Amino acid sequence: MKKILGIIAVSLLPLIPLTAGAHGAAALRFEKTVTIKAAPAKVWALLKDFGNVQAWHAGVESTTVEQKKDENGDDATYRTVKLKNGGVMYEKLRSADDAGMRLKYEYVIEKSTLQVSNFYPSITVTGSGNESVVTVKGSYTRADSSNIPKPEQNDDAATKAVNDYFDAGLESLKKVAESGK
Repeated sequence: MKKILGIIAVSLLPLIPLTAGAHGAAALRFEKTVTIKAAPAKVWALLKDFGNVQAWHAGVESTTVEQKKDENGDDATYRTVKLKNGGVMYEKLRSADDAGMRLKYEYVIEKSTLQVSNFYPSITVTGSGNESVVTVKGSYTRADSSNIPKPEQNDDAATKAVNDYFDAGLESLKKVAESGK
Protein backbone atom coordinates (compact mmCIF):
# COMPACT_ATOMS: atom_id res chain seq x y z
CA MET A 1 0.00 0.00 0.00
CA LYS A 2 2.80 2.45 0.89
CA LYS A 3 4.49 1.63 -2.40
CA ILE A 4 1.32 2.41 -4.37
CA LEU A 5 0.79 5.71 -2.52
CA GLY A 6 4.43 6.62 -3.18
CA ILE A 7 4.03 5.93 -6.90
CA ILE A 8 0.85 8.04 -7.02
CA ALA A 9 2.53 10.92 -5.15
CA VAL A 10 5.56 10.87 -7.44
CA SER A 11 3.37 10.73 -10.54
CA LEU A 12 1.45 13.84 -9.40
CA LEU A 13 4.57 15.97 -8.76
CA PRO A 14 4.74 17.37 -12.30
CA LEU A 15 1.22 18.79 -11.88
CA ILE A 16 2.09 20.97 -8.88
CA PRO A 17 3.41 23.90 -10.96
CA LEU A 18 0.25 23.85 -13.06
CA THR A 19 -2.05 24.14 -10.07
CA ALA A 20 0.12 26.75 -8.36
CA GLY A 21 -0.35 29.14 -11.29
CA ALA A 22 -3.98 28.33 -11.97
CA HIS A 23 -5.31 31.45 -10.27
CA GLY A 24 -4.36 33.83 -13.12
CA ALA A 25 -2.89 37.28 -12.70
CA ALA A 26 -1.99 38.43 -9.20
CA ALA A 27 -2.44 42.02 -8.07
CA LEU A 28 0.73 44.07 -8.35
CA ARG A 29 1.30 47.17 -6.24
CA PHE A 30 3.34 50.31 -6.71
CA GLU A 31 4.18 53.44 -4.76
CA LYS A 32 6.23 56.41 -5.92
CA THR A 33 7.07 59.65 -4.16
CA VAL A 34 8.63 62.94 -5.25
CA THR A 35 9.49 66.01 -3.20
CA ILE A 36 8.75 69.30 -4.93
CA LYS A 37 9.91 72.77 -3.90
CA ALA A 38 6.50 74.38 -4.30
CA ALA A 39 3.55 75.00 -2.00
CA PRO A 40 1.17 72.02 -1.65
CA ALA A 41 -1.79 74.16 -2.84
CA LYS A 42 0.05 74.95 -6.09
CA VAL A 43 0.92 71.29 -6.74
CA TRP A 44 -2.62 70.18 -5.85
CA ALA A 45 -4.08 72.74 -8.27
CA LEU A 46 -2.12 71.11 -11.10
CA LEU A 47 -3.05 67.54 -10.16
CA LYS A 48 -6.74 68.00 -9.37
CA ASP A 49 -7.48 69.45 -12.82
CA PHE A 50 -8.57 66.05 -14.16
CA GLY A 51 -8.85 67.31 -17.74
CA ASN A 52 -5.48 69.05 -17.97
CA VAL A 53 -2.83 66.36 -17.48
CA GLN A 54 -0.86 67.70 -20.45
CA ALA A 55 -0.17 70.87 -18.43
CA TRP A 56 2.25 68.98 -16.20
CA HIS A 57 2.97 65.53 -17.76
CA ALA A 58 5.58 65.70 -20.53
CA GLY A 59 4.39 62.39 -22.03
CA VAL A 60 0.79 63.52 -22.52
CA GLU A 61 -0.31 65.13 -25.78
CA SER A 62 -3.90 65.99 -24.82
CA THR A 63 -6.72 65.23 -22.42
CA THR A 64 -10.47 65.43 -23.00
CA VAL A 65 -13.13 65.13 -20.31
CA GLU A 66 -16.71 63.92 -20.59
CA GLN A 67 -19.59 63.54 -18.15
CA LYS A 68 -21.71 60.44 -18.57
CA LYS A 69 -23.46 57.66 -16.71
CA ASP A 70 -21.25 54.89 -15.39
CA GLU A 71 -22.06 51.16 -15.30
CA ASN A 72 -24.30 51.77 -12.24
CA GLY A 73 -26.23 54.61 -13.89
CA ASP A 74 -24.55 57.26 -11.74
CA ASP A 75 -23.14 60.50 -13.16
CA ALA A 76 -19.37 60.16 -13.59
CA THR A 77 -16.41 62.05 -15.00
CA TYR A 78 -14.21 60.29 -17.55
CA ARG A 79 -11.07 61.44 -19.31
CA THR A 80 -9.27 60.29 -22.42
CA VAL A 81 -5.53 60.84 -22.15
CA LYS A 82 -3.66 60.74 -25.47
CA LEU A 83 0.01 59.99 -24.98
CA LYS A 84 2.75 61.38 -27.20
CA ASN A 85 3.88 57.81 -27.94
CA GLY A 86 0.48 57.06 -29.51
CA GLY A 87 -1.02 55.31 -26.49
CA VAL A 88 -4.44 56.11 -25.05
CA MET A 89 -5.69 55.87 -21.50
CA TYR A 90 -9.37 56.09 -20.63
CA GLU A 91 -9.98 56.77 -16.95
CA LYS A 92 -12.87 57.32 -14.57
CA LEU A 93 -12.58 59.80 -11.70
CA ARG A 94 -13.49 58.06 -8.45
CA SER A 95 -12.95 61.01 -6.09
CA ALA A 96 -11.22 64.36 -5.73
CA ASP A 97 -10.77 65.42 -2.11
CA ASP A 98 -9.67 69.06 -1.83
CA ALA A 99 -9.29 68.96 1.96
CA GLY A 100 -7.11 65.83 1.86
CA MET A 101 -5.50 66.77 -1.49
CA ARG A 102 -6.15 63.26 -2.81
CA LEU A 103 -7.26 62.19 -6.27
CA LYS A 104 -8.47 58.64 -7.00
CA TYR A 105 -9.32 57.25 -10.40
CA GLU A 106 -9.55 53.98 -12.29
CA TYR A 107 -8.31 52.78 -15.62
CA VAL A 108 -10.94 51.52 -18.08
CA ILE A 109 -9.14 48.82 -20.10
CA GLU A 110 -11.74 48.46 -22.85
CA LYS A 111 -10.77 51.85 -24.30
CA SER A 112 -7.09 51.97 -23.30
CA THR A 113 -3.80 50.77 -24.72
CA LEU A 114 -1.54 50.32 -21.66
CA GLN A 115 -0.99 46.67 -20.88
CA VAL A 116 -2.67 46.78 -17.46
CA SER A 117 -6.09 46.09 -16.02
CA ASN A 118 -7.75 46.55 -12.64
CA PHE A 119 -5.65 49.71 -12.30
CA TYR A 120 -6.65 51.96 -9.39
CA PRO A 121 -4.13 54.75 -8.71
CA SER A 122 -4.40 57.48 -6.11
CA ILE A 123 -2.33 60.65 -5.91
CA THR A 124 -1.87 62.54 -2.65
CA VAL A 125 -0.17 65.86 -1.94
CA THR A 126 1.19 66.57 1.55
CA GLY A 127 3.68 69.06 2.93
CA SER A 128 3.84 72.59 4.22
CA GLY A 129 5.33 75.94 3.38
CA ASN A 130 7.20 75.77 0.10
CA GLU A 131 7.65 71.98 0.03
CA SER A 132 5.27 69.31 -1.22
CA VAL A 133 5.47 65.56 -1.21
CA VAL A 134 3.48 63.86 -3.95
CA THR A 135 2.75 60.17 -3.46
CA VAL A 136 1.17 58.06 -6.14
CA LYS A 137 0.26 54.49 -5.35
CA GLY A 138 -2.11 51.81 -6.42
CA SER A 139 -2.62 48.31 -7.64
CA TYR A 140 -3.03 46.71 -11.04
CA THR A 141 -2.86 43.40 -12.87
CA ARG A 142 -1.41 42.57 -16.22
CA ALA A 143 -3.67 42.92 -19.25
CA ASP A 144 -3.61 39.20 -20.07
CA SER A 145 -4.82 37.36 -16.98
CA SER A 146 -4.29 33.89 -18.45
CA ASN A 147 -1.74 31.53 -16.91
CA ILE A 148 0.61 31.96 -19.87
CA PRO A 149 0.29 35.60 -20.98
CA LYS A 150 1.75 37.00 -24.16
CA PRO A 151 5.14 38.65 -23.46
CA GLU A 152 3.77 42.12 -24.24
CA GLN A 153 0.93 41.54 -21.72
CA ASN A 154 2.75 39.87 -18.81
CA ASP A 155 3.61 41.22 -15.34
CA ASP A 156 6.90 42.73 -16.55
CA ALA A 157 5.16 44.62 -19.38
CA ALA A 158 2.48 45.92 -17.01
CA THR A 159 5.06 47.04 -14.46
CA LYS A 160 7.13 48.76 -17.16
CA ALA A 161 4.06 50.63 -18.45
CA VAL A 162 3.14 51.84 -14.96
CA ASN A 163 6.73 52.83 -14.11
CA ASP A 164 7.30 54.59 -17.43
CA TYR A 165 4.12 56.64 -17.10
CA PHE A 166 4.47 57.67 -13.45
CA ASP A 167 8.26 58.17 -13.41
CA ALA A 168 8.03 60.57 -16.35
CA GLY A 169 4.92 62.22 -14.92
CA LEU A 170 6.37 62.88 -11.49
CA GLU A 171 9.60 64.19 -13.00
CA SER A 172 7.76 66.61 -15.27
CA LEU A 173 5.31 67.60 -12.48
CA LYS A 174 8.31 68.57 -10.37
CA LYS A 175 9.77 70.69 -13.21
CA VAL A 176 6.48 72.46 -13.92
CA ALA A 177 5.62 73.12 -10.26
CA GLU A 178 9.11 74.37 -9.44
CA SER A 179 9.35 76.56 -12.55
CA GLY A 180 7.18 79.28 -11.05
CA LYS A 181 4.66 79.22 -13.92
